[in-house]
Amino acid sequence: MTSTNRRSKSEEKRQQILSAASDLFLTRSFEGASMDQVAVAAGVSKQTVYSHFGSKEELFSAIIEYKLAIHDITDELFDKNRPVHDVLLELAEHFTKLLMSEEAISIFRVCIADASKKDKGRVAKLFVEAGPKRLTSLFKCYLEEQNQMGTLQIDNPGFAAQQFLYMIKAEAYSLKTLGQEDPQHTQDLPAYIQSCVSVFEKAYLQ
Repeated sequence: MTSTNRRSKSEEKRQQILSAASDLFLTRSFEGASMDQVAVAAGVSKQTVYSHFGSKEELFSAIIEYKLAIHDITDELFDKNRPVHDVLLELAEHFTKLLMSEEAISIFRVCIADASKKDKGRVAKLFVEAGPKRLTSLFKCYLEEQNQMGTLQIDNPGFAAQQFLYMIKAEAYSLKTLGQEDPQHTQDLPAYIQSCVSVFEKAYLQ
């Protein structure tokens, strides 16, 4: 077997583990699912699970990063040489699709339930670090690069990154999280996204 084939096989097993673990964490909770159960559900050995992920916490964090990746929210999205408008629009579109997905809503609800437990939201903290904080950090770095290139003029890129992402979340996400999705809000999302991008560009684009 060539090294390329071995990497492909290893990546395939990694995806199996991530998919199986994601389902288990949602159906049995983070605390209720064991690495043994993950191995069985993924059709791999427990040793294989640990060779990819050193702990259940590491596995959970990897799942959050995986969810970002399958919605095309990766380092490549924030290539400093890409036009600012394209990056803002694609980020807004991909982020909205992620936020409005049933799986993302379910994961968020799990984290909300976990936040009130005695361990002070251990799972919620993992989610925040691997998801919202990581995304904000990636976007902030992109904005800083655009500042340096003279494309944007932003006094506080960190604040600007948060403002844009939370502007995108808006009412549609809040309503869906609460099980009160409004079809009209969903229908208006494309126009709303365009408006958010326009507001951001008017504020910071040189």
